[in-house]
Amino acid sequence: MAPTPSQHLPSIDVDVLIVGAGPVGLNLAYQLRRYSSGPSQSSRVTPISIHIIEKHPKPVQEHFGRAVTFWPRSMEILAQMGLADQITQQCVAVRSSAAYDATGNEVFGRGWSFLEGIEDTRFKFASVLRQKFVEDIVRAKLNELGVQVSEMRKFVGLEVDESVPPGEMGRVKATILDMSGGEGHDKEYTVRCRYLIGCDGSRTVVRGAAGIESDGDRTEDKWVRIDGVLKSTSMPKPRSYGAIESPIYGNVLWIPLDHGATRIGFALNEDRRKLYKELNEAVFVQEAKLSVKPFEIEYERVDWASVYSVGQRVARTFWAKESVFVAGDAAHSHSSGAGQGMNAGMHDAANLGWKLALVLTGVLKRDVLATYDLERQPNAKRLIKYDEDISVLVTGRLPKGWTGDPNEDPNVVLGRILQEAKGFNTGLTIGFDPNIAVLGDDGGQDEAVLAKRTLVPAPAIPGYRAPDVQVLTPALWEPVWLQSLMPNLARFYVLVFVGKSPEAKAEFMELRADLQKNPHLKLDKTTQPESNGTGTHLNGSSYRSWPVDFLTILPDKVGNAWFELGTDPVGRVYYDNDGVANRRYGVSDTSGAVFVLRPDGWIGAKFPLGSKGLVDAIDAYLGGLLLR
Repeated sequence: MAPTPSQHLPSIDVDVLIVGAGPVGLNLAYQLRRYSSGPSQSSRVTPISIHIIEKHPKPVQEHFGRAVTFWPRSMEILAQMGLADQITQQCVAVRSSAAYDATGNEVFGRGWSFLEGIEDTRFKFASVLRQKFVEDIVRAKLNELGVQVSEMRKFVGLEVDESVPPGEMGRVKATILDMSGGEGHDKEYTVRCRYLIGCDGSRTVVRGAAGIESDGDRTEDKWVRIDGVLKSTSMPKPRSYGAIESPIYGNVLWIPLDHGATRIGFALNEDRRKLYKELNEAVFVQEAKLSVKPFEIEYERVDWASVYSVGQRVARTFWAKESVFVAGDAAHSHSSGAGQGMNAGMHDAANLGWKLALVLTGVLKRDVLATYDLERQPNAKRLIKYDEDISVLVTGRLPKGWTGDPNEDPNVVLGRILQEAKGFNTGLTIGFDPNIAVLGDDGGQDEAVLAKRTLVPAPAIPGYRAPDVQVLTPALWEPVWLQSLMPNLARFYVLVFVGKSPEAKAEFMELRADLQKNPHLKLDKTTQPESNGTGTHLNGSSYRSWPVDFLTILPDKVGNAWFELGTDPVGRVYYDNDGVANRRYGVSDTSGAVFVLRPDGWIGAKFPLGSKGLVDAIDAYLGGLLLR
C-alpha cells in the first residue's frame, strides 16, 4: 500500500517513534522515558515524547513470541534498569543441564553443559520466562511512566527530510495506518519525529523503508517449537535444560518453562513433513512425542506451537541518515539454536537507550549515536556466523566447510562449540573496539591477556563489562553487589580504587582536590541531584553539569573512611572484601586505579590512580561524549 502524501494526513509530533512493541521496542521506550523523568533527567523539564506502535493486538501478538531465555549478562543489564526483580519473581532459574543419546543414556559434556559452569556473575543460571510475560512486565512499567502502546497500527513508510538538521523535529515523517476502528474504517496519519527506531522483527518493513541493505538467507531446514503443560513424562530430569540426541529429529531441545510448562524443539526434516497434508498443532504434538524417544510425554494442554524456516540475516548498518535505527530482529535474525534472540535484542536496547536519551535531553553529543552501529553491528555479525554452524549442528549435520573428522558426531561437536563459546553465550565477554565511547587500553598488554577477552572472566578493560563483585557497606560491613550500586539512570560512574600505600593516598587527595576545581566534575554533597522544575539544582548549581556519580573503594574494611583517607571519599564509599574487587578489576591494592563506567555498565576508560593529569584525562574522555 503506497503512503498517501503526508501533507494531506492528520499529523502528530513526537521525539521518537518506535515501530514494534516486542521486548526490544518496549525496553527502548521504557529507557527513553525513564531517563528523562524524575531525578535522572538533565537539562530538559518535559520527558521524551514517544509514540510506540504495534501491528497486532496483545492477544494476537503473544502468539508470535518465541523467546524464553535471558542469559546472565542480559539479566545484569535488566537489573541495572530496575527490571530484573519482576523477572526473577516469575522465571524458572535453570542451573543444570542433561543430555541423552539416542538410547536414553545420559551423556556428559554435551548439550547445554556450559550452564553448570557459569561464573563471574551473580546470575549463575538461565532465567527462563516466556516473551509474553516479559512484555507484560515492561508494558506495566512503561504505563507507570505515562506511555501506552498504540495497537493495531501498521507502519506504512517513511521519508527523511534532509533539509531538516539531524535531531530536529520533522526530519523523519512516517505514515501509519490505524486499523483500530475495525474493518472498513482504516485511516492513515503522519508521525513527525526526530528519530525512528525499527523494532518490527525479522520481517521488518522499517529496514527496507530506510534503505538499509542486509545480508543473509534462509535454509531448507524447518524447526518446530511447542510449549505446553505435560500431564506426564518419563524424562529423567525434566527441570534441566535438556538435549536429546535423536537420529531423526536432530538435537532435540527441552526447556522447563514458567508456570509449569515445557518447551520442546526439534528439526522436522522433509521426509517427516511429506507424511502430512497439513502441518498443524495435532501434527506438532505427535511429532514432539516421537522426537523425545525413548522417553514418553503426554500433554495436558498446548499453549503455543509453530514451525519456521531457519535462516540468518544481518543489516549492513544499524542506522541510516542519522535518524533511523533498527534493533533486535529487525537488525539481525537467526535461529533459536543458541537461545540468543531476545538477548541480542536486549544488548541492542541497552546500547542505544542511554545514548539516544542523553542526546535528546541535551547532554550527549549527537556524534556518539554512531557508536551504536560501531559497537553492535560487529557483534551481530559474529552471532550470525556462530548461528550458521549451531543451526546445522542442531539439525544433526556437520557444518558446511567442516575441517575436522568427517565422521564426528554432530552432537559432540555442538556440545563442544557451546562450551567453548560460553562467554559469548552468556554475554559476559561481549566487547567493543575502541571508539569515542571506548578509550583504548591495549598498551602494555601481551597477547595472552588479550586472548582472554573471549573467555570468562574477560579482563576489566575498556570495551568490556564492569565486573560484578561483592563489596562491603560502611559501618555494617555487609556484602553488596557492586552493580547494584550503579543503576542505569543514564549516568556515568567514576569508580576509584584507593591503594594502601602512602603515595596512593596522596594521589587520592590530589584527585579529590582537582575534581573540586573542575566545573563539570566538582563534587556535590548530594548523591542524586534534585530539580525544582526550573532546570536548576536545589543547591543552586547549574543542572547542565555532567551526569556523573562517584564511588570510592577502599582496599580494606575500616571503622570510617576518614581514618584511611584523612578526608572524605569521592561519592559513596565501600570496602573491598578480602581483596576480591581489586583482583577482579586487575588493580594493585597498593597503587589503585580509576575506571569510568558508561551508563550501560561497560567500561569506557581506565587510568592509574597516580597518572599525571588524572582529572584532565577523565575530563577529556567524558568531554568527548558530553556537551560542555
